[in-house]
Amino acid sequence: MDTSAGAGCPLSLVAHHAASATSRGALFAALEQALATQLGADRARLLEISQDRRGASGEPTDAVDYVRFDEGPSATATVLRTGAPLAIPDALTSDALVSGLAEQHGVASALFVPVAYGGAIRDVLLIAWNDPRAISAEDVRDAQLLADQAAAGYGRLEAEERRAAGSLQDRAVVRAARALGQSLELQEVLQTLVEEASLALDGDESGVYLADLEAGDAVATAGYKVPEPWVGARIKPGEGAAGRVFASGKAFITQDYQQLGGFTQHPQRPELMTAVSVPMYWDDELRGALSVAWKRRRFVHDEDVRTLEAIAGLATVACRNAEAFEHVQHVARTDALTGVLNHGAMQLRIREEIARARRDGHPLGAVILDLDDFKGVNDTQGHAAGDELLRTVARALQGELRPYDQVARYGGDEFVLLLPGSDEEMTAQVAERCRDAIGGKCSIGVAAWHDGLDADGLLEQADRALMLAKRTGKGRVAVANPEVERELALLQSRSGSPAAVQALAAAIEERDNYTHEHTQELVRLARGVAMMLGLDSGHVERIAHAALLHDVGKLAMPEELLTKDGPLTQEEWEVMSEHPIVGERILARTKELSTLAPIVRHEHEHWNGTGYPDGLERTRIPVGSRVILACHAYVAMTTERPYRPALTPARSITELRAGSGSKYDPEVIDALLDLLGHDRPQVPDRAAGVKLAAAPPREATSRRSAGPPGWAPGG
Repeated sequence: MDTSAGAGCPLSLVAHHAASATSRGALFAALEQALATQLGADRARLLEISQDRRGASGEPTDAVDYVRFDEGPSATATVLRTGAPLAIPDALTSDALVSGLAEQHGVASALFVPVAYGGAIRDVLLIAWNDPRAISAEDVRDAQLLADQAAAGYGRLEAEERRAAGSLQDRAVVRAARALGQSLELQEVLQTLVEEASLALDGDESGVYLADLEAGDAVATAGYKVPEPWVGARIKPGEGAAGRVFASGKAFITQDYQQLGGFTQHPQRPELMTAVSVPMYWDDELRGALSVAWKRRRFVHDEDVRTLEAIAGLATVACRNAEAFEHVQHVARTDALTGVLNHGAMQLRIREEIARARRDGHPLGAVILDLDDFKGVNDTQGHAAGDELLRTVARALQGELRPYDQVARYGGDEFVLLLPGSDEEMTAQVAERCRDAIGGKCSIGVAAWHDGLDADGLLEQADRALMLAKRTGKGRVAVANPEVERELALLQSRSGSPAAVQALAAAIEERDNYTHEHTQELVRLARGVAMMLGLDSGHVERIAHAALLHDVGKLAMPEELLTKDGPLTQEEWEVMSEHPIVGERILARTKELSTLAPIVRHEHEHWNGTGYPDGLERTRIPVGSRVILACHAYVAMTTERPYRPALTPARSITELRAGSGSKYDPEVIDALLDLLGHDRPQVPDRAAGVKLAAAPPREATSRRSAGPPGWAPGG
C-alpha cells in the first residue's frame, strides 16, 4: 500500500480517524471509504464476535444477522480459530462458509480479516465485491493493515468508554453500599441494589433471584424495569442466564440470550439479546444470582463483571443481615424451652389483635391455661422431666389450634392462647379440647374481648376465670362472666381476708412510721381512682392491695436511710431506688401476692418513660402502677415532712396538672381530680378483700433512670 500521499492515502485516513473519531460508526465509515479506495470494495461489514465465542453479529445487522458457529462451517469461525485472514474468491461455490452471502446479498467475492484489540480477536472485517475478483496476497496485506489501524481506534474508544463507565460503576457501588445502612427491609434493599446494578452497566433491566433450597429452584425476588408479572416467578437450574449460574455456580455471559431456551414457569423474554449473571454465596451455599440484561448485543467486560460481583456481594450481605435479623427477632419472641411465643411477644400480639378486632368488628378470644400440680413433677421426677412436659404440652396445644391462632408460654407452667375470630363459645370449646389433649391435667380460664377492654383487661378476665377453675377442683374450664366474680367473692368470704397482705403491711409500718401515716390515705385514693376508671372489682382490689404494700421493698433498706430527717444524697438515693425491685421479689415469692409484684415494681415509672426501674412508658406501665404513682404523689405533697412543710391541696392539684402527660397518665390524673372534687367520705374506705391469683412473671430488663439528689424515703 502506498502511504506517500500523506493524509490523503487510505491508511492515513483510517489512522487519522482511529486517533480522533468519537464513535465506532465514524471510524467504520472511514474504514469503509479506505477499503473502497484501496481495494475497490463494494461494501464492508464488521462482524462482532460474541463474548462466549459461539457466534458473531453484523454491524449493521440489516446486512448480516447473527451467525452461530455451531450450526455449520463458517468463514468467521475459521478466522477466529486461525487468527489469519480468509479469502473467498468465489462466494457462490463457498456458500457454506459465507452463510448465503452470494444468493441473499449478491456477493461474488469476499475477504474476512481479523480485528484484534484488548488482547483478543474482537471483530472480523468482511470485505465484499459484487463481481468476481482474484484476491491477491497484496490485497490481503493491505486489508490487514487497514484493519489493524482501525483496531487501534476501536481499542481507544473502548478504553475511553470503560474509563467513563468505571466512574459510573464506582459511584453505583458506593450508592449500593449506602443502601445497606438505610433499611433492614430486605425487599427494599434488594430493589435499590438491582437498580444500581442496571445503572452501573447501562442495562435495560436487572433482577435478583434467591434460591429456594427446599424446592430446588429459584425465585425472582426484586427487579428493575422488568415486565409484570415477574417478581415471584420461578426458574429451574439451567433456565436463562441466572439459571445457568444456579447450574454451574459460576458467572455466566451471553450475547445470544434466545439460544438459552425457554422457561417452564418464568415469563418468556424474546426481546433480550445480552445478559450477565453472577452468583451470590453465603454459608458456603449458592443462594442467589444477580443479573443484568440488554435488548442489544453488548460486550461485557471484566470490569463489568467485577462491578456486578461487588453489588452482588452487597446483596449477599443484605440477605445475610435479613436472615440474622429474622433469627434475632425469632429468638426475641420465642420461648427457648418450648418454641412457642414468649410473654413479651404475646403481649404485642394481643394488642395487635385487639386493634384488628376493634377495627373489623371481629370477635377475639383469650385462654389462660395453668398446669395442675406441675411443681410435683419437678420435685419427684426432676426439672428435666418438667421441661419435657412443658414441651409436650406446647406441642399438644399447637395441634389443637388453627394456623393463625397463637400460643405462648406466659411464664412457668402457664400458657396463653389467643384466638382471633373466636367468640366466647368457640373459645371455650377450644379450651376444652386443649384440656383433653393434655389429659385434663390443667385448669383454664376463658375470656372474650369486648369493646372497651384492653390487653391487660382481657388477660385479667381470663385470669380471674382461671382462679375460679383452680379453686373449684382443678381440671376445669371456667368462662369469665359476672358469675365468676360472685363465686370468687363467695369463696373469699369463706376463707377470710388475705393474712399475708395484713402481715406485710404491719411489718412495713413497723419499719417506717411515715409509711403508716400515709398508706391508708393512699389506699383509699387508689381504690377510688381505680373504680372511677371503670376497672372490675377484682382489678380494683388488686390495686388497693398493691397500694397497701407499695413500700414492701423498704423492709430490706438500711434503717438509717428510712429514719433520715433530711433529703437523701445521690448515693443514698441509688440504694433506696432499688426498693421497687426488692418489693417485687418479695411479693413474687408468694403465689397469693404475686399479682401485685408487677404493680409494685413499676410504681415509679413515668408516663413519658423517664421513671425507674425499667423506663417503661405510657400503657406499657401497669394501670395499677400509674394509679399509685399519681395518688402517692398527692398524698406525699399534702403530708408534712421534717425537711419541708406540706403543700396545700390546691397547690398539690396544680402540681399534678403540670405533670399530666409527662410524669402521670392524663386519664388517671383526670380521675383523681374528679375524685378529689367529691366529699371524701364518698370514697370507699375498706380493707383489702379477695384472694389473689398467680401472675405471670415479669419479663422486663432493669433500666433505672437516675434519681435526683433530695429524693426522700417516702417520695
